[in-house]
Amino acid sequence: MYDEPFAGLDPISLGTAARLIRTLNDALGLTSVVVSHDLEETFHVADHVVILGAGGIAAQGTPEQVQANPDALVQQFIHARPNGPVPFHYPAPSLEQDFGGRA
Repeated sequence: MYDEPFAGLDPISLGTAARLIRTLNDALGLTSVVVSHDLEETFHVADHVVILGAGGIAAQGTPEQVQANPDALVQQFIHARPNGPVPFHYPAPSLEQDFGGRA
C-alpha cells in the first residue's frame, strides 16, 4: 500500500517512483493500492481506479472508464474544476468586511 507516493516529488523522481511501482507489480505479480491525488500519474500506473466521494464510491473502473464517466462530481475532480457538486468557494466575508477597508 502506498499513501501519496508522489507527493512532493520533482517530475523526474515522480516518474521514477511510478515506473518502479508498475514494474514491481508486473515482475512480482503484486497488487498495490495507491492512494494519490496525482491523477495523471495514477492513471498511468493503475489497472483499476476508484474515486471516493459523497460518502462512497463515486466511480471505478479502468483509467479510461473513469475518465469517461459522465458524473458531474467525477468530472469536477479529474479536471480540477472549481465549480461543480463540490463547492470550492466556501462562504466567507467580503474583503471589505474582512479587512475593514476598501475592497
